[in-house]
Amino acid sequence: MTNENVDQYEFWEELAPDWIASDGHTEIVSAPFGDSAMDRLSLRPGLNVLDVGCGSGSTTVELARRVGIDGRATGVDIAPAMIAQAMKRADVAHIGNVSFLAADAQAEPFQTATFDAIYSRFGVMFFANPKVAFTNLRRALRPDGVLAFTCWENIFLNEWMFVPGSAVVSVTGSLPPMPGPGEPGPFSLADRTVIELLLRDSGFKSVEVTSQAETLTLSGEEIESLVTLTRRVGPVREALRTANAETAALISTAVRLAILEKAVDGVVKLNSAAFIVSAR
Repeated sequence: MTNENVDQYEFWEELAPDWIASDGHTEIVSAPFGDSAMDRLSLRPGLNVLDVGCGSGSTTVELARRVGIDGRATGVDIAPAMIAQAMKRADVAHIGNVSFLAADAQAEPFQTATFDAIYSRFGVMFFANPKVAFTNLRRALRPDGVLAFTCWENIFLNEWMFVPGSAVVSVTGSLPPMPGPGEPGPFSLADRTVIELLLRDSGFKSVEVTSQAETLTLSGEEIESLVTLTRRVGPVREALRTANAETAALISTAVRLAILEKAVDGVVKLNSAAFIVSAR
């Protein structure tokens, strides 16, 4: 573990139980973008692919399915608790062409020119030194290998985060401390120009950044799933971590009401937006 990324190790290892508990809920907001990025890889049987920031392993398992039994998918995550859950997932799914590694992808000495493709679903915004990290990943790609990932656009285009965050402000008067521009965090790559320059400076070429907008259309239990998710990740979770019991109860109530206020005829619609990025 590099000294630079100790903070991220501690953060994600602490977050892991909530993240794992929210496993099914995260698919609501992340799956459409992740699928688009995965399609950019044009995977075929027999390829060797790396999944960066694999979390509890759902994307790694899907990558393994796409490359078939003659291919290989490796999931890497900085949090050992995430990797333990990912291994369980693969075992339950009886996926044999997959392996997992608890490591810092920024510094892990991957064998040079090992992977045909590298993928990440919202896992590359948290590097302490993005240029070092992407340079390390580029070295791990075979000649003409492809990188594809997703990263969030700014929070104002993501109502599913902005609405609950605003609810926190209505209770506390301010958001909890959030990462600044350029610091590891969910919006560190929310600028198209930053992404393009970063990848080119890291040795990539043929960089393509596409904006994808989605509308979350939720009803019934799906609404409650989103309420649960927003309490376990992002600004709401950070606010709840430091709040006393009374304030925490007020925040939870405010978040739920703010989301329900968006309902029309029992259906909640919230915008979300992310960049789909690919490079060689």
